[in-house]
Amino acid sequence: MGLIKLLPWIIIIVVALVYFSRQKQRREKEQMEEELREMRRRLQERERNRDVASAGEMAQCPHCGTFFPKNEGVVKNGKLYCSKKCARLD
Repeated sequence: MGLIKLLPWIIIIVVALVYFSRQKQRREKEQMEEELREMRRRLQERERNRDVASAGEMAQCPHCGTFFPKNEGVVKNGKLYCSKKCARLD
């Protein structure tokens, strides 16, 4: 007789434990996803900064006005062009 009176309370406690356990798992998953997004954002920012740093000093093509890394330029008549085509056309 006493077990039948306790059964609804046992069921309520088990349901509550399952509910709170799932809530905790959901919060942890959201936190991990947020940390992953932040890590990806930092990695992309680091790659962008590295790309800018590796580009070095920039120059402007006297023919087309395009900016390009100086180390990739084409020299003709003492001028630095962005490509062979611009050097030829100028």
